[in-house]
Amino acid sequence: MDIMDAYHTLWKIEESFRILKSTLEIRPVFHWTPERVRGHFVVCFLAFLMERKMELLLKDEKNDDIIASPDRIQEALNTMQLAAVSANGEDTYIKAKSDPLCNKIFKLLKINLPLNISKKSELIERFQLDSGLSQAQLTFL
Repeated sequence: MDIMDAYHTLWKIEESFRILKSTLEIRPVFHWTPERVRGHFVVCFLAFLMERKMELLLKDEKNDDIIASPDRIQEALNTMQLAAVSANGEDTYIKAKSDPLCNKIFKLLKINLPLNISKKSELIERFQLDSGLSQAQLTFL
């Protein structure tokens, strides 16, 4: 039994390195100064910790048949999209249908989901954003 536990731990460590190198692109390709390389590594490591914490939170949920791998979590979060529509000089944002796992992640983190149809001011208030955001900046959030 100890051998199986050790193997499982080794597998998790190898998976962690794979995530750091591929999903998070930890290699500081575009950084040359030691400060920037360290900063890049810190940001990647924090992202890795958040990713692992998210996996644990999703794993703790009871009666869940969704596999929450790092790739699956990233894929689900990428489905949260808003389409900007301008009419009569006013921007309106329409929420596209997102992955059920994305909705679950928002609930676990106690983050409000955007309404199906929102004005820019409503999104700024709902997510406590800087009111000086442009449409392009709001679109990328």
